[in-house]
Amino acid sequence: MFYLIGVDDTDSATGMGAADTGEFAIQLGRLIEERRFGHLLGVTRHQLLQQAEVRFTSENRAACLFIEGDKEARRDLELTCREFLLRKSAPDSNPGFALAAWSNLSAAVEAWGRQAKRTRLSRLTAVDLARAEGLAAAGFHGHGGGVIGALSAVGLRASGNDGVFIWLPGLEQVKGVLTLPQLLRLCAIENVANFRGRVPLERDLIDLGDAPQVILRNQQSHLLLEACERADPCQWRACTPAEVADISPGI
Repeated sequence: MFYLIGVDDTDSATGMGAADTGEFAIQLGRLIEERRFGHLLGVTRHQLLQQAEVRFTSENRAACLFIEGDKEARRDLELTCREFLLRKSAPDSNPGFALAAWSNLSAAVEAWGRQAKRTRLSRLTAVDLARAEGLAAAGFHGHGGGVIGALSAVGLRASGNDGVFIWLPGLEQVKGVLTLPQLLRLCAIENVANFRGRVPLERDLIDLGDAPQVILRNQQSHLLLEACERADPCQWRACTPAEVADISPGI
């Protein structure tokens, strides 16, 4: 079965004492694999509300892990999350997590995620919603407000149309100039096409730059491309973050 694990507010406003939340989520996924509680399929980053009255460290982004594991692994996953957040979060952070089985997700949790992109929410409401929906969720030292973003990340990842992949198997190798077959051998990206769905030919060259942005659309990983000018040696290039944002606002 599949699980979603949201984490947020694990780092410090000073940047000292812990990895940022995205890297923290990747480290948590690796620990889960080391302990053989599940297999990490991907990690997405989700942008939440950025306003002065909302407390956050830098950019108010939460992360969500997508895990495949046995039904019996749920308790082990929860305990691992609790242990890792308490042990690895920055001393002056306000970490939180949320854990949901994919089969137990509801429209209410997705709605919570959408709300977190446009309005201020409360920690107690997040905990109450998680309890009502049968999810494991908690905030720890500090004010524990990270549970708000953690639950939001779960809801946004469940919606299937929000977020940027910061980890996929082989994603760090996707850079430079590659053909489509070469790219797909390196990384488990499910769709590589332009905005209109046109897919490169096998012989076409794709300029990926240093860190192409892979987004979540329709529950799949998408690398969005744009056709190059005729004089360019490549036929395609990865879209810039600004171009991606035009089609997927708020990522």
